[in-house]
Amino acid sequence: MRACVVLAGLVAAPALGQVVPSVGVVVDVTDAELRPGESTTVTMSAAWGDRYFAMAAIWTDLISSEGAEGLSDPRLIAPMDGPGTSAGEAAATGIDGIIAGKLNFPVGGLPPDPNPIPFWRATYTAPFGASAPFDVVLATETDVFEVYTEFGSATTESLIDEVVEGSASIRVLPAPASLALLGVGVVAASRRRSRA
Repeated sequence: MRACVVLAGLVAAPALGQVVPSVGVVVDVTDAELRPGESTTVTMSAAWGDRYFAMAAIWTDLISSEGAEGLSDPRLIAPMDGPGTSAGEAAATGIDGIIAGKLNFPVGGLPPDPNPIPFWRATYTAPFGASAPFDVVLATETDVFEVYTEFGSATTESLIDEVVEGSASIRVLPAPASLALLGVGVVAASRRRSRA
């Protein structure tokens, strides 16, 4: 069990080394440093504070400094994949139109939703051919952030004015020189064989 420290409206999750807002979006990457061809998982979660029962709906975009390049397999995470939801579409700025939400029916025997609740996930794969290190900067831009006020009720409240947008970055490093030289050697050897 992780201990959390509350400070000025923020919850620190020491095991992740990440600060989670009391109301807002959290962007988390499994591996923040990649070599060409390596992949990591990008997960978004919604934190709704301790005054409300559960998360209802979120409509956000994931903005990437590389656009949608390298992002694949966007999907919603249950139970935030309810009716009328969408994992979003690739766009010049990243992934647009991510709509996640769930109905607030009483469900006996199920544990309460985690807070923050994961709602979206995708894979980012570093491109081949990077000659210098670069950062893929990720950020959210949220238009709708609704919470359920109580158990089993359809009544929601908007917290959009309190939302702290999420951000994260992925560092892409060039392939080590030894691997690059190995690749050059393979190409040279194949050319010699083709001439013979």
